Amino acid sequence: MTQETYGPPPLAPGEPHLACVLLLDTSGSMSGSPIASLNQALQRFKEQVSMDEMAQKRVDIAIIEFNDTARLIQDFTPIRNMQPITLQATGSTSMGAGINMAIDMVKGRNRYYNSIGTPVFKPWIFMITDGGPTDSIDEAARRIQEEESKGTHGKLKFFALGVEGYSKDALFRLTNRVMELRDKDFSSIFDWMGKSMVAISVSRVGEEAPLPLLPENAKKADPNRDVSTW
Repeated sequence: MTQETYGPPPLAPGEPHLACVLLLDTSGSMSGSPIASLNQALQRFKEQVSMDEMAQKRVDIAIIEFNDTARLIQDFTPIRNMQPITLQATGSTSMGAGINMAIDMVKGRNRYYNSIGTPVFKPWIFMITDGGPTDSIDEAARRIQEEESKGTHGKLKFFALGVEGYSKDALFRLTNRVMELRDKDFSSIFDWMGKSMVAISVSRVGEEAPLPLLPENAKKADPNRDVSTW
């Protein structure tokens, strides 16, 4: 990993920090209202989380898109410094490449935190997709399972949000933390994620912060699966 990949130094390096990657499907099927809603929700997410003084200091966000390839849109930055972005929908669904890039980034960011003495919360990867992968997800699935099984509580939390047209089988190959959105309005799920970030930022490192209830237009894709580690 290069220094560039680590992003800028964290605000308040003596405070615990949470690295979160937003991993976003921008394939052609997301064109129109879905991609417009996603762009609006990203800005709303920044504004909501930035209102919390503790989250401002402790939450660092990076954004990766995947379509024909995986591409870093924004390197890790304090939540309040997130820049406005306008995602465009095009191409296929290189999900495996996107996941592997996201895992590399959160591992690299946590190594950076450790190198400067910054305590770390368990990093998050939050993926949104409306399709099935057009590349292999075998290595991505192996790596997620490996990271989530490290230590008592694991070294990573990977969430997958499926919207109309997504592959449930593919997402459950990756994680049990699979959610479904009933429509393509992303504002409420980003509100949920923002509240989750705030809850984690005020918790203690090593604790499992309780997450808020999912919004009305979202649900766990299979409530019969073990979701005790959400």
